Amino acid sequence: MSELYGLRSSRHLKKMMKYMQYVFNDHFVIVCVFLLGGLGFYYSELLKNLPEDFVWGRPLILVIWLVILLIGQLATLTQEADKVFILPKEAEMPDYFNRAFRHSFILPTVAITLLSGMTMPLLVVSGSEEFSSFFIYLLTLLLLKAAHLKWQEYDLYQISISESRSWQAIWFVASGGTLAAGLYVNPFVGLGISVIILGVFLVFLTRKKQQVSLDWEKMIKKENNRMHRIYRFINLFTDVPEITGSIKRRKLFDPVLNKIKKENKNTYLYLYARSFLRGSEYSGLFVRLLGVAGLILFFSKDLILSMGVAVVFIYLLGFQLIPIYAQFDYMVMTHLYPTPAKQKKQAVSFLLNVLLAIAAAIFGLIALFILPEKQEALLLIGAMVVEIILFTRFYVPQRLKKMEE
Repeated sequence: MSELYGLRSSRHLKKMMKYMQYVFNDHFVIVCVFLLGGLGFYYSELLKNLPEDFVWGRPLILVIWLVILLIGQLATLTQEADKVFILPKEAEMPDYFNRAFRHSFILPTVAITLLSGMTMPLLVVSGSEEFSSFFIYLLTLLLLKAAHLKWQEYDLYQISISESRSWQAIWFVASGGTLAAGLYVNPFVGLGISVIILGVFLVFLTRKKQQVSLDWEKMIKKENNRMHRIYRFINLFTDVPEITGSIKRRKLFDPVLNKIKKENKNTYLYLYARSFLRGSEYSGLFVRLLGVAGLILFFSKDLILSMGVAVVFIYLLGFQLIPIYAQFDYMVMTHLYPTPAKQKKQAVSFLLNVLLAIAAAIFGLIALFILPEKQEALLLIGAMVVEIILFTRFYVPQRLKKMEE
């Protein structure tokens, strides 16, 4: 069974690496570098201006550490057919879960290390803590995460919902108390408690698993839900066969479609607009990115950060909508339309201009209300206008040309 998980793990990683080359493309990496650089600069300036008696530092770190402990789920990599073909091997599943635990522990370890390292300067500034204690806190967090994964493994067995929630609540309260003890008493106290918590989960849950059987339906459903969340994230960057969009009438937008005259020159514009407004693939992506950017801008009162966020998300919105160009290439009838080839490019460029202008207008309104100086908001709006012009006039045509090659 251990070898089976190893085989599935290698196939899974190979498939994910194939998708990652589309997610972390050159443009996205460059944008992330600039965004992280801006956030890092803003964070460092914020730390410099914090008062020495900043009492909210430790509670804020406690909340952040509790949240990052939730990163990562147990990846069982189980499939629908397992409940028939692997069921006779249920007695050997502990070996399978041991490999699953080691595989699933890698991502949380990386995420916890990076995020806790980023918050450590705040703890040093606000709590008179030493940087050397970081490794003690990190080990405490990793032990608590190990206990969390062990609870997730136990949750795959035939237990009641109330028992599952009880163990989850026990882990959450114990983790919060452990981190509080480490932050407010002594880091070694929190480390000692985390060792005890992991030991308790290992001993008690191992015994309880011997008294119940695996719930194959629940295990497969959890794994399918986990993979669906991963595919939804990847779908923000490229098409994923496992994700299918839904179609809705959305009568609210009928007047918008009716304004497009049904003429030969508007053939593709009508098709693209209809696809965007009534499909969930691109409209959902647009709304999600718009919401994230709007939320960040709402809590940002710094011009540099606000401009960086607005410019980055305008680019991301436009970049993620470009693939709509090939939306109807699979339809035979579109190849028979008596329309010139350049009409497709003109339609996509026009649609991107309209959508990016709507996004810029929303970002501009938020900036006008949030930024302290109106001149700063106007400067941000001007930067977005220039970016949209450069993006649609120069970048989009080159991108579409590459898509046709």
